[in-house]
Amino acid sequence: MKIIDFAKTYSCADGRYAASVLFNQEAVKIRRIELAAGARIPPCRMKEDVVFVVIDGRVTFRTEGEESVVNAPGAVFIPGGATTRSMEADEPSLVLAVLCKREADASEGERSGSDS
Repeated sequence: MKIIDFAKTYSCADGRYAASVLFNQEAVKIRRIELAAGARIPPCRMKEDVVFVVIDGRVTFRTEGEESVVNAPGAVFIPGGATTRSMEADEPSLVLAVLCKREADASEGERSGSDS
């Protein structure tokens, strides 16, 4: 058992954000993301499925032409693949990002090699 602390302490100001890894294991990675009001994390591409849990505040999530505003307490699931995703805080916010690493990515090569 491992206790994961994601306390509501805010140190970001002036449109900034900070992210830290709270837990990292083979199948799962959990990040704590603190966003000041107006902070924006630019678009990035990720293979992993991610559940973003808004612990405090209000955050707008964007992916591949879709946009969702999530108020605390709330969450959004963004499937993996080569999707582009970004987020922007409407007010000081705290988000947990739970990345679900795909086993298929690691084993796909093994399967294709054994099928030949």
